[in-house]
Amino acid sequence: MHRLKRVTGIILTAALVFGLAGCGKEQTPATEETTQAVSEEATTEAPQGNLITNGDFSDGTNHFEMYTNGGNASLTDNSAGELQVDITSTGTVEHGVQVYYDGFEMTEGTVYQFEFDVHGTMERDFDWRIQLNGGDYHAYHAETVSVTEEVQHISSQFTMEEATDPAPRLCFNMGYVNSMAEAGLDAASIGAHSIMLDNLSLTVVDASGAVEAEEVELPKVKVNQIGYKPDAEKIAVFADLEEDDTTFQVVEESTGESVFEGSLSEPEDNPYAGETNCTGDFSEVTKEGTYKIVTGKGEESPSFVIGADVYDSTFKNVVKMLYLQRCGMELTEKLAGDFAHPQCHAEKAVIYGTDKQIDVSGGWHDAGDYGRYVVPGAKAAADLLLAYEKTPQAFGDECGIPESGDGINDALQEAKYELDWMLKMQDGETGGVYHKVTCKEFPEMVMPQEETAELVVCPLSKTASADFAAVMAMAARIYGDSKESAYADFSATCLTAAEKAFAYYEAHKDERGFQNPTDVATGEYPDGNSKDEYFWAAAELYKTTQDEKYKTVMAEVLPEVTNLGSLGWADVGAYGAYAALTTPELAADSTNLLRDIDKAFFEAADSVVATSKGNAYKVNREDSYEWGSNMGVANSGMLLYLANEIKPNEEYVAAAKAQLNYLLGVNATGYCFVTGEGTLSPVHPHHRPSEALGKPMPGMLAGGPDSALEDPYAKVVLKDTPAAKCYVDNTQSYSCNEVTIYWNSPLIYLMAQEYAEPQLLDMQ
Repeated sequence: MHRLKRVTGIILTAALVFGLAGCGKEQTPATEETTQAVSEEATTEAPQGNLITNGDFSDGTNHFEMYTNGGNASLTDNSAGELQVDITSTGTVEHGVQVYYDGFEMTEGTVYQFEFDVHGTMERDFDWRIQLNGGDYHAYHAETVSVTEEVQHISSQFTMEEATDPAPRLCFNMGYVNSMAEAGLDAASIGAHSIMLDNLSLTVVDASGAVEAEEVELPKVKVNQIGYKPDAEKIAVFADLEEDDTTFQVVEESTGESVFEGSLSEPEDNPYAGETNCTGDFSEVTKEGTYKIVTGKGEESPSFVIGADVYDSTFKNVVKMLYLQRCGMELTEKLAGDFAHPQCHAEKAVIYGTDKQIDVSGGWHDAGDYGRYVVPGAKAAADLLLAYEKTPQAFGDECGIPESGDGINDALQEAKYELDWMLKMQDGETGGVYHKVTCKEFPEMVMPQEETAELVVCPLSKTASADFAAVMAMAARIYGDSKESAYADFSATCLTAAEKAFAYYEAHKDERGFQNPTDVATGEYPDGNSKDEYFWAAAELYKTTQDEKYKTVMAEVLPEVTNLGSLGWADVGAYGAYAALTTPELAADSTNLLRDIDKAFFEAADSVVATSKGNAYKVNREDSYEWGSNMGVANSGMLLYLANEIKPNEEYVAAAKAQLNYLLGVNATGYCFVTGEGTLSPVHPHHRPSEALGKPMPGMLAGGPDSALEDPYAKVVLKDTPAAKCYVDNTQSYSCNEVTIYWNSPLIYLMAQEYAEPQLLDMQ
């Protein structure tokens, strides 16, 4: 079994570095397949020396950072070789000004000594803390220091009482700390001043009581942990088996009897995962039941099911995640269970830079925070609409949302909840679309109704306007074709809104793309090239209206669109290509427009197949995994199904199904990446409601491996890890374990194809 260390789950939002916000989680329960080692007393000797690099500031301010939340300060190294914090405003919270240091480990049961020198230009208090770098940011140890003009030497000894943390944070909160408030000191009356730090030292005093971190054993036998349909291809991947472990059996769990015996393929080196792989084909097993794979030497897979309805429960949870992310309405206990909450974010929001307020209630919370963003929201809604358009039978009217049971397809109704919000984000005068609505800062570790800071609508954006135009044109067509009389007016509204947004984009297409205002720290979703959004919008509007002006735009902008195989939130070219290739009126076009689109689109699809064939896990990845790589995998499968619809190809279908298998367990980490599903799945997602409630919301697709190691936790615990294994189930690792609506949406599309008529996809 592969073994990974793990610690208590905590949360840290990408732009969030202060001391009192975020979310934290329970440990994975022990199971037969994911056994955890019992904590033991460590026998290693104590680490030697100072755990803080550059604690004497001989290398300037390197390794030390500044965060402000309502305060104002700067960080320098002065002529005396000290770290100088020049504070002009403390703000109104203790972390209004914060100096912090990352890059050390705190081991449970170990005694530490922390020392430093300090003085200031005025008498005041500040707090130093060694704390969780996420979640509720609670302190492992904290003290208040009273600063004077005289240099003081501060020394403190303490024991790490909690579970080992490989990536804590040392911080100095120099804002409006509690002792100031208790003394009745007004934050606004505190003038400009400086605090100087020097000779920081954190050392181990006694490691005799140290406790090893818990470990999770990962299976060497990788299967789709949800399972397989009876007639599906079934291939397990084996990692780092003993040389003479060359056979396997499929064992029925209820009886312990072997129903199939097979031989493994010859082992091959997998440099992307840092392992050696074999495969075993057990497609011959078609009898419904619950099984596991066992090798000749006793290595076992997680259990899995073979059955015609094997995906039903998981698919329902993956779709229902969108309902559970709904904003602006009460989620009832009957439908939302533990994730029920009262209405949230229903108040009017102020338009940034003005005193005007507008109603922008509704829509889906984007990710682990409660922001709502038009650009990724458009992708999520488009994926859901495309899934409905291809396989409406996958959804039906029983998805467990408030609208279920009314005779209208639930996919249409769930998508409409987001589209209704997007319509509120359009400026009625110009037709432009506001980029996002959030608070200025990410919230603390709270449920959505507890985020009560002022909502801010950020400025109009050309990318938001183009994405909006595209998905509204798509919606106008799909809702108009749905034969639901209730949607006739909605269809017309969507088309009018799309045309106005398109006109706004054309009038502003040469302007700079969206950037966050300086005092807004929430997700930016920037895009330096919006030509693909322009192309997508034109393609959807032409498909819906057959107005020649949109075809003209498509032809003009096409040479500048280089991502006709991409289905991301920033690279949307494949949406436009699919719209064009499925527009009958373009088939008779005498120009080379369709020819060029066709060539780029299918080259991208063929590349997915080729790359997947070269990977032991049959996934569209080589030596790097990006932030949100699981979205990329789901997008790859979605692209192949879209391509197969236009030009049926058995290789497209096989590779698409392999992308789904990867997400559900056939990957180098051994995780089924959907929360609450399979034997080994994420239990510490970077997601505020999950953190606040201490349990993962079901049906969420985690971000997955990120070989760039783009958060402090990942940098520590995944250092030197092979690319395909750069994943950790910890809320602190936002680059690996966040969730989003637009990661779930391509998974919805991918899974929905399992409900398509076989002859449409499999050509059998």
